Amino acid sequence: MTFKHGISTKELESNEKVYLASKSPIVVIGAAPINMGDLKCIDTPVLIQNETDAAKYFGGVNNIKGFNISETLYTAFQLFGVAPIICINVLDPTKHGEVHAFENLIVKNKKVVIEHLGAIPGELRLTNAEGTAINGDAIETSFNSKGQLEILLEVDTATVSGSVKVLNPALIQPGDIIGGVDITTLKRKGLEAIEDIFSKYSMIPGIGISPGFTDNNEIRTIMNTKFENVNSKWKSIIIADIPETTPYGDAIKWKKENNAIDPEQLLTYGKGVIGDQLIHLSTLIACELKRGDSLNDGVPCDSPSNKSAKVSKIVYKNSEGAYEDVILDEVQGNLLNENGIITAINTPGGFMFWGNRTSAFQPGGTGEKKDIWIHAKRMTQYLCNTIAINNQSEVDKRMPKSRAIAIRDNINQFLGTLISKERLLGGRVEFRQEDNPGQSIAGGKFEWLITVGDVPIGEDLRFNVLNSSEFAVEIYKI
Repeated sequence: MTFKHGISTKELESNEKVYLASKSPIVVIGAAPINMGDLKCIDTPVLIQNETDAAKYFGGVNNIKGFNISETLYTAFQLFGVAPIICINVLDPTKHGEVHAFENLIVKNKKVVIEHLGAIPGELRLTNAEGTAINGDAIETSFNSKGQLEILLEVDTATVSGSVKVLNPALIQPGDIIGGVDITTLKRKGLEAIEDIFSKYSMIPGIGISPGFTDNNEIRTIMNTKFENVNSKWKSIIIADIPETTPYGDAIKWKKENNAIDPEQLLTYGKGVIGDQLIHLSTLIACELKRGDSLNDGVPCDSPSNKSAKVSKIVYKNSEGAYEDVILDEVQGNLLNENGIITAINTPGGFMFWGNRTSAFQPGGTGEKKDIWIHAKRMTQYLCNTIAINNQSEVDKRMPKSRAIAIRDNINQFLGTLISKERLLGGRVEFRQEDNPGQSIAGGKFEWLITVGDVPIGEDLRFNVLNSSEFAVEIYKI
């Protein structure tokens, strides 16, 4: 033993942990008006935590028509006040751009507006009324709230002509959303880019949406698979939309014909309208779920049903291409709910989301509790993700019995906090001998059994009123 004279101290490991939950943002995949922000934001996760971030990368939080990422940022920041949002833009000017020519646009007060959305300022070419090129130094550009390019001229001319390259979201193909991995650079594209989120931001995707694209059966199916097992360990859900051209009477038929049946998927019917804005229900419900999470310290223990949809009505696109009101009462909403479809109905309190069930719920379908209730599915995923991320450091450590018991006790303490705040009815963790035979332990395999009970949703409330003569007998007693 080494000779020692004097005092020394040593920090000891307590094996006690404070459980922290990772942020679980909404992840939206699709088209962003990068012409208004950063043209390099292609096929990469971009974290938007506030309106300043939104302005830097995507021009702001206005709902620019045709760009579903703008729709999501508008809904999140303007209607629901939730963050963060992670955006994966697949719109690439080299593939999804086209040159738009214009002639004799009238200049008023030295200003002219290019009404075509998606205009890229750096690709603008102008000539004056006489056909002479206008130097770039004599031009100042900006965007208005509609996403239109405004040009302020420092030269006098009655009209301008020219051309500008514009982004066109309509050119996006299913393969652009689905993406893949470049075999040369190993860069992930489209849906594959969600695998980069945790390594880049230490966040676990909470809800995946791609409004305007998930009515495509291939995109919805692949997206569902990707989000339910991100990085081969993190669990999350997606929210998909039934096509906007589907009449109410065909919604259930569409679901069955397209096999849109999965516990990690919420399925919506209808499109929301607020003012002159059209918003997919998947976008609205994703933001309501995050709003509910924030009210519960990030714990996803609530349902979006009977919460304000923030819209004045819902619509569908009829066979003539016009939007037509869909007026659903509780009975009609319940029929969709009975088949695992969420919608919005008009109630005395306004338009409310209506439906507590995942798309796995339907007559003859699964009865597994964790797979048919939205709150139960999300709570199960939350517990799995939180326990996994807080025990990542335990991997490859020596595992004497004391450490196995400490892991059990730490999880029990975490569950106890959720129970005390009524976010779980109950829960316990066991390290059982039958789950851990000697052969498994010798092979480095250890298992803990975690049993929980979520707080149920009051979906069906009944008040039985009995008109009885007993009070009359008492009152008129002589």
